[in-house]
Amino acid sequence: MSDARQTGPFTVALVGQPNVGKSVIMNLLTGAGAVVSNYPGTTVEITEGWLQSVKAIRVIDAPGTYSLHSDTPEQRVTQRVLLQDKVDLIVNITNARSLARSLYLTLQLIDLDIPTILVLNQLDMAEEAGIIIDVPELTDRVGLPVIPMVAAKGFGLPELKDRILDAYMTLSSGNAGKRSQYLGRSIRFSTEVESVIDFLAARIAETVPKEDGKHGHHPARALAIHLLEHDRMDEEMLKIYPELGPMIEHLQKEMASGHPPCAGCYRGCSFCPMSDGHPASLTCLERTKAAQGLTAAVQARAPRSTATGLRAHLERLLDTPITGLPILALILWVTLGGVIKFMDFAEHWVSIATSPLAAWFTAAAAGKTGLLRALLLSIPGGILLPFAVVLPAMIGIYVAMAVLEDSGLLSRVAVGMDKVMSFFGLPGQSTIPILLGFGCKAPAILGTRALPGREQRFIVSALLAITVPCAASLGIIAGLGTTFGARLSVIYGSMAVAFVALGLALGRLSKNPERHLVLEMPPLRLPVISNVVSKTWMRLQGFFGHMLPLLVITSIVIQMLLDLGLLSGLTKVSAFSLEWFGIRGEALMGVAVSIVQRYMGPMVLMNLPLSAREATIAGAMVSVSMPCLPVSVLIGKEHGLGTLAKIFGIALLLSVSLGVILHLVLPAF
Repeated sequence: MSDARQTGPFTVALVGQPNVGKSVIMNLLTGAGAVVSNYPGTTVEITEGWLQSVKAIRVIDAPGTYSLHSDTPEQRVTQRVLLQDKVDLIVNITNARSLARSLYLTLQLIDLDIPTILVLNQLDMAEEAGIIIDVPELTDRVGLPVIPMVAAKGFGLPELKDRILDAYMTLSSGNAGKRSQYLGRSIRFSTEVESVIDFLAARIAETVPKEDGKHGHHPARALAIHLLEHDRMDEEMLKIYPELGPMIEHLQKEMASGHPPCAGCYRGCSFCPMSDGHPASLTCLERTKAAQGLTAAVQARAPRSTATGLRAHLERLLDTPITGLPILALILWVTLGGVIKFMDFAEHWVSIATSPLAAWFTAAAAGKTGLLRALLLSIPGGILLPFAVVLPAMIGIYVAMAVLEDSGLLSRVAVGMDKVMSFFGLPGQSTIPILLGFGCKAPAILGTRALPGREQRFIVSALLAITVPCAASLGIIAGLGTTFGARLSVIYGSMAVAFVALGLALGRLSKNPERHLVLEMPPLRLPVISNVVSKTWMRLQGFFGHMLPLLVITSIVIQMLLDLGLLSGLTKVSAFSLEWFGIRGEALMGVAVSIVQRYMGPMVLMNLPLSAREATIAGAMVSVSMPCLPVSVLIGKEHGLGTLAKIFGIALLLSVSLGVILHLVLPAF
């Protein structure tokens, strides 16, 4: 180990396919101290923390990936973590129920020559399915320490911690002999592939300076395989090994001249102009066969348990579109209804709890005038709204999403909605940030990072910003029906029509939709309370740190503007608004205020003397309008000011058009 390694923290990377339990293991290893942030220079999130009780060991939860091929942003980030960040130890988490698919990635990781521990997770689900794995045999064949684990129940956690600590002590000692126990056994490819790998490795060894017995941070063989399998040498790789650029160019010239320098050339190298077919076809096929062979050697079958038979029946029922979609739709409907009920409950009790605070500020405002009086009267409402309306909505939707995720239902929602979302040029997983948007749009915008294409992220962000109501505004919109007799069916129908129309239009105009869905379907299981709590808390941390202060400040400012009458100038446009939209000018305050905070738009309407027809039209215009300030800030950061301007223009056009249309078609009532 180099001095650079010794002076910095010992870095452990959790690597595995999606839905193998990485986030659960991350929470178990790091506790509540983990934080979620963007990987530098990307919009892909990673989770980082420190091993509990051992602050010298940093743990990174890399994005879930099926392989190290750089096909998606998540795969590229995982690749950068492993190739560029000098990871000291990999904890490779596999799914015992689908071992062959998991071992494909394991074999790729072994080629990197980075010390690795293999975790065999979800062992209980495998045993229920009648799958028995010979752990000692697997350990012997892969040449790595294997830890059997049921992360959801905490089984195997002490053994994993002990192994990480042992690896830390072993690798820190610099003993090459002890280090070898964590390196595994690389597979040998066919003779023709190995000849090309040997040739490339020899060229790389001549080109890249030697460091710690390796040519660079990784052995020449690992770099040769990486070069062989990828469509291009990644920019990140060239940053690490700038010497490879001229070498590749020289090889390409030699090959283009008709004199391939490689012995046993099979025309499969990704960088070779003589290549025919898929560059990585042979290596991928041979690695897949090796993973299947390993699985066959260590896996045996036993009778399934009764519980597994019932679970398999439910999985087939949910995975069949005819039966699955209605059931999943019902689950989502009940979930959203439960979130709204929780909001009503929380708002009632938060209002009671904060009533002494409101009374104190009201008493303090007595005898005061002007700006000071407006400020004192606005503070209780500015505090009450975020805590009584927004925070319960956030908690409710995050708990619901965590339950759906931990139970295995969320992935099924994404798969089930794939064909529906295809009409908008979107994959099924775009359903997840849209569902998050019914809680709060800010984290939903952040959730678009998981989508593979820029066009897809723009479409979902536009739908969220313009047409999807957050739970806070949805609850207040419902009050328009109670207070004024507004036609809620018209308001909700307007949002649905706007969603479909906008989605179809943007999907058809998309230049490069990049639609694909690859998901490992997790087994159905009862959610674990500790997992639900930890996932909810991790997602709420960003809200408390960044969004909540902004919500409180903007709510207070809006309350002050209303109390001071600074928005009353819109009454002067009543003649215009009555002619075009059928609503008085004061109602346009709701549309104006929604730009700052969407949920405050309908709240402004609640304080105006509106007819049922006016409340219906104004409520629809507020529901389909410009993104609020927090969402605008995030869209600007995530997608740029140009994209934000496009969304504002589309929103203004939709809102105005909706008001005009409703004024023309709605009868007096």
